[in-house]
Amino acid sequence: MAHTLETLEPGTPVYVGTVRVGEVRALYTEGNSRQAELIVVHWDARNEDVAVPAGEVATLDASGVRLIAPEVATYATLSKFDAARFPTVHPLT
Repeated sequence: MAHTLETLEPGTPVYVGTVRVGEVRALYTEGNSRQAELIVVHWDARNEDVAVPAGEVATLDASGVRLIAPEVATYATLSKFDAARFPTVHPLT
């Protein structure tokens, strides 16, 4: 299991508190950086991919990614991910 954001694999579970909310689809960065700026997460309850700012990650361990906020409702306003809406980012490869 990945121990840094940049080595996350698609399919890694994402949690808010103890609730599994989805899984990682991709990582995006800006410019020539090798640092993840956005995590694309397939959000199960919405059945769509959303853009999660990398700064929202609290921990990353063998069980997956845990976001900072303790309540799922905190993330209700995450933007649906559409690469065209984020023109300054590109996939981290």
